[in-house]
Amino acid sequence: MKKIILLAFTLFVAFADTFAQKEVSGVYVGGHIRRERPGTITKLRNSGFTYAILFNVHVTADGTLTTDGDTICYNGKYVFQNKHPYYQQDVANLKTAPTSITRVEICIGGWGNDAYTNIKNLINPKGTGSTTMLYKNFKALKQAVPEIDAVNNDIEQDYDVETGAKFHIMMYNLGYKTTLAPYTYKSYWTSLNDKIRASKPKAVDRVMIQCYDGGAGNVNSVGTWNFNGVTERHAGLMYYSNDWSVDKNMAQFQKWKDDGVATGGFVWVYNDESWDLNAWASGINRIFGAVTVPEEQVVVRCYSEKNYGGYCIALPEGRFTQADLAVYGLKANDLSSLELVDDFYQIKLYKSPDFTGTARRFTKSMKSITTYDNLVCSIIIEPNPTGINSPTPDSTPEREEIYDLSGQKVNGKLPRGIYIVNGKKILY
Repeated sequence: MKKIILLAFTLFVAFADTFAQKEVSGVYVGGHIRRERPGTITKLRNSGFTYAILFNVHVTADGTLTTDGDTICYNGKYVFQNKHPYYQQDVANLKTAPTSITRVEICIGGWGNDAYTNIKNLINPKGTGSTTMLYKNFKALKQAVPEIDAVNNDIEQDYDVETGAKFHIMMYNLGYKTTLAPYTYKSYWTSLNDKIRASKPKAVDRVMIQCYDGGAGNVNSVGTWNFNGVTERHAGLMYYSNDWSVDKNMAQFQKWKDDGVATGGFVWVYNDESWDLNAWASGINRIFGAVTVPEEQVVVRCYSEKNYGGYCIALPEGRFTQADLAVYGLKANDLSSLELVDDFYQIKLYKSPDFTGTARRFTKSMKSITTYDNLVCSIIIEPNPTGINSPTPDSTPEREEIYDLSGQKVNGKLPRGIYIVNGKKILY
């Protein structure tokens, strides 16, 4: 009797959901996110950015939380819904599939912002206990918008290590992690990190070096910003700085990656529609490897130019929305040729971001995808049913003929799966 080797246990599985996604690309988001909703929410979800930082939450002298002059939390209560009734759901939607965003932060600070001065003046006489207004208002915000994962510290004046550390320790106790966004005064930031981590070792999980405006000089010194216990160091650029093109900005991110000084990148700031979020996010993800596909699970290689030219993105079996593709590093409307590594599979290309509309199906490698060239926004990669020999129940292999990959006999009922029979793959 011929031995049948068990190749795989499962049928079509959306592997796009099973590969670990790293948070390597971020974007600051201004009030534009509220003014032009819901379009901005959809655009962010499809962008490819893996984290978004909402700019900003201001702390007033009495501990009230505001943004753009509107009150968020007052006297321990969330009141933002009075003027922005959709905000809570919008933030929740940022992290609701299909989306590339897995983390949302709020930024406190910025140039000319006195939030940390007010925080210092509130903490020095009253502390950070549960009866203080500072504590009550940030607790109310967390309860109203639990999707906020962290607070991004962008202090740019009135640096004070003691009260800064107490504030972030309080925030960690309330469920907020901390990211630090320095551009100058290195000794302050390293001391702040050490002070916070002495009490809460897991509170600070990323530093984000500003390499634009006042921090432009950091472009060539990102690697000198070292923080004890923090391994994630991202470098940031401004999309409209120095008239740089997307390619030139990506070249800078690539240099940081090649030099080993950054593990990710971020952009300042999404506050209008003058730039292509997807181009930036997919490029950063491609450079820093938001998702890595093991070679043995690569099914299709996607190329940005015809004849297998340009950059290449490897994809496994699965369903990939525009957001998914951007996380893997493929920009929307950028696919021109494809290499089907395993002819057991087929690939379906869609012009929509979510598999709607007519699909173009391929069962072999293509040097040009012809009428779909530079128009693809979502992809499905699955076994090719027309190219599979499917046995009838009567042709079920005898039990003694079935073995797993280690050569051990398989006991029990033969599950549905993919097998090798006489050198050919079959789907049973």
